Amino acid sequence: MNKTVYISGAEGGIGQALCEMFKKDGWMVIGTDINPCTHVNCDLFFQEDVASAESIKKIHDSLKKEKISIQCVINNAAVQTEKRMLETTEDEWNSVIQTNLGSIFLSTIYLFDLLKDCSIINIASVHARATSKGLPVYAASKGAITSLTRSMAIEFAAHGIRVNAILPGAIETEMLRKGLSRNRDPENAIQELIKAIPLGRIGNPSDVAHLALFLAENKKSSYITGQEFVCDGGVLAKLSSE
Repeated sequence: MNKTVYISGAEGGIGQALCEMFKKDGWMVIGTDINPCTHVNCDLFFQEDVASAESIKKIHDSLKKEKISIQCVINNAAVQTEKRMLETTEDEWNSVIQTNLGSIFLSTIYLFDLLKDCSIINIASVHARATSKGLPVYAASKGAITSLTRSMAIEFAAHGIRVNAILPGAIETEMLRKGLSRNRDPENAIQELIKAIPLGRIGNPSDVAHLALFLAENKKSSYITGQEFVCDGGVLAKLSSE
């Protein structure tokens, strides 16, 4: 076990799949989440709020004490507010932006000295490119993540650190179900969603995890940085008239 991955949002649907995939591939898995750990795929787990500088410092100090270096960081922690812009409160705006975007900033600056030959993977969303009614704050945070990814890639190339973003589409998670709850008939919304996906299915969290594992491996993706990888079953490739 000579490679270590740090995964935030380790208790979410995609987070759990990431932990499982990397664990099976022989990585040491460090998971963080605001909720307690419910699975066995984390070698180390920190129940902390990654939107808090104090929490990230605590994680850093613990890892440094154990002399652990990190070869992959996956910034996956996210929250979503299903409200239209004029209904969104300032506190809700700040919470989503700080969790989804601010946590990437904090993990980068406070864990940086632990990174060695590292691949940073920021989990954004197709909402960074095309979005829906009722998700303005979420879309704003994910769009900012893609811009931040490019900036990080340019800055950290001199340190031998690659930075890329994954933009998942409809993935079978609690967050997807919660987001569809803004429709009067969520089950019907799911069926309509499937019809709109060229591959004809909602994605599995493992679809995202496989892509992340590829981007984490320096032997497989050593010349890739500053890029966005869409994992959406072909939705963004299709014209609305099709």
